[in-house]
Amino acid sequence: LQTVLGLREAGREVKVVRDAIGSRRPENKEAALSRMERHGAEIVTTEMVAFEWLGTSEHPRFKDVMALIK
Repeated sequence: LQTVLGLREAGREVKVVRDAIGSRRPENKEAALSRMERHGAEIVTTEMVAFEWLGTSEHPRFKDVMALIK
């Protein structure tokens, strides 16, 4: 959370991968995600990022990524 707030204050674009972060308690994680989003961070998932990196199902590594996701 502190990193996101600092980056946003510095004018940086921030994406947070919600299934790649953790907290001791689920309610703390959800509160932090909500606060990050209110401060301008885009909340995404690992699957979203992987498909955005590939760009298209024609990418030569598409099948490899699909195998990881399933």
